[in-house]
Amino acid sequence: MPPYTETLAAGAILVIQLAGAASVIHTRLNECSRTSGSAQKWFFILLFAVGLATMIGIHTGHSTWLPGAATLGLMAIGATVDLRTERRSPAF
Repeated sequence: MPPYTETLAAGAILVIQLAGAASVIHTRLNECSRTSGSAQKWFFILLFAVGLATMIGIHTGHSTWLPGAATLGLMAIGATVDLRTERRSPAF
């Protein structure tokens, strides 16, 4: 692969990962607003994009898969953590 193509690919992967991490913060901040639906849709789109970029990094053998895997972990934890302060009884 020519050097400029490899640089563009690495830059695109970096931008996708940063956008994925930013979508976690954006979705959490808009959790109780009217725009929470669109924030969640963008979160899932970027979750798919980060997963795809990670799989491409693994397939090509470049070291770009490791930050992608870390971003996937961050996005999974960000999607499931409950940051509310009130106590709720367990559902079971």
